[in-house]
Amino acid sequence: MGKGYKYRGGIGSFDKDGNSIFERDVNTLVKNQIFLPTKKELNDPTEGFYNDDAIRFLFEALKEYSAEVKRQYVGLLEKFAQVGIYSLSNNVTNELLWAYYGSGHLGFAIEYDIDKLKESLNHNQYFQSIFDFDVEYSRSIPIADISMLHEKDIIRTLKTFLGTKSRSWKHEEEYRLIIDGKGLFDIDYRAITGIYFGYRMQEEEIDYIMKKLKGRGLSYYKMGLIENTYKFTPLKIEDKYPDATKYVANCIDYDVDELLMSGVVFGEEAQLYRDKFIDALESIKNDPLIKDFYIATVNTDSIEPLLKIFANTKSGMPPIREFNFKLNEKGEIYRTK
Repeated sequence: MGKGYKYRGGIGSFDKDGNSIFERDVNTLVKNQIFLPTKKELNDPTEGFYNDDAIRFLFEALKEYSAEVKRQYVGLLEKFAQVGIYSLSNNVTNELLWAYYGSGHLGFAIEYDIDKLKESLNHNQYFQSIFDFDVEYSRSIPIADISMLHEKDIIRTLKTFLGTKSRSWKHEEEYRLIIDGKGLFDIDYRAITGIYFGYRMQEEEIDYIMKKLKGRGLSYYKMGLIENTYKFTPLKIEDKYPDATKYVANCIDYDVDELLMSGVVFGEEAQLYRDKFIDALESIKNDPLIKDFYIATVNTDSIEPLLKIFANTKSGMPPIREFNFKLNEKGEIYRTK
């Protein structure tokens, strides 16, 4: 899908308890986590405003018959109040965002690979727990109608209740992730592809971040001014730790024969695919979000065999992850969705 950017504060910013916001944000990066607040915890007091007068009028007019529907609607609103919201910008060069959220250009911005970030937060192909969209900006509060209670287009409903803001915010170009859950979430560190340092960020802070994130193969940029304009542009800078040991977030031990037995793969079939399963397991054993493997099996119902590996996840949301592999014309494995 592309890239999204999260602006973060610089040195000298503190929370209500006197703790450094800069250190908190860097440490969250190092731990491969993101924090998802609810709508009440966002900085806009009009966040999630909507007009549902028509729905409530209908409930009142049909109160003898609408008690169950009203109960479901109240439950929906309670759910929307509890989901987590992760806000990014589609723009990393916006001078206002650098001023507001980047501590007057002293902070930094995190570049995310959106597809990899979404996969981090929802890798269960059978159940969708994350939705994403560009925020809409309007001069008036969105109107909710009763059709939304059985709306097949969930994005339309989410935009009405959680994805529309005043046009005054339009410059933020916000892209939003809505997730069934709130608080800290583990992510795949590979979802972070670059760090952009603010125009005024000092070399000491740049070095501090690079040292903390060394070995991850990130791209680094320093924001610069375009001559004779008000505009900023990212300028590529060198990693100060290019020879650091490659970062490995996870490394899972496994017994391929035990996994094949668990997947009821025996005899000639086991011998035929054993080496291919080892190649597959080696390719995913460093996946940062899984705890262990517990089944390896082969599906031969289709024309070409499908090698399937199941793993327990660290977060338990969802509890299981499935990895599928096929063989190309040369007999080499490749991963499929």
